[in-house]
Amino acid sequence: MEVEAVGSVPAPRRPVEPAGVTAELARTRAKVREAAPAGRWDGVLAEVTRLQYDQGLSPLAALQAVYAKLASGWVPPIAR
Repeated sequence: MEVEAVGSVPAPRRPVEPAGVTAELARTRAKVREAAPAGRWDGVLAEVTRLQYDQGLSPLAALQAVYAKLASGWVPPIAR
């Protein structure tokens, strides 16, 4: 049985690496996730959102503020 070639197989793509603010957001979010106590991620995200709305912080600034709070011993409440 003969099979005709359809075309060349494209080389696998490298994953797109974020740059700039997107990369900084990703790095900060990963640090916050690592610092968050087990089972408290929803509470951490609620605090990030609260800071964004109440204090008008950017997403990056809110994540950095919550990371600082976690580093100082703050434990977020369990979100419902």
